[in-house]
Amino acid sequence: MTRPAKEKLSWLEKRDRRRRRRKLFEEILGWILVPAFVYMIYLGVKSVGGIPKELVDFGNELIGLVMKGGASR
Repeated sequence: MTRPAKEKLSWLEKRDRRRRRRKLFEEILGWILVPAFVYMIYLGVKSVGGIPKELVDFGNELIGLVMKGGASR
């Protein structure tokens, strides 16, 4: 028995399949890495005993600048 010849894909179809595979891989990687980063940050904050006051003040200052519309000149 002979198998029917496999249809050769055009370069557009090959590119589309590569993109689809890459997007799927990136999604899976994102679902694994983002929670891992969040957990590592949590462990880091927990290990130093909380967030330092200077860091909180800096964050509040940044939020204030963003809400005001940038730095005043």
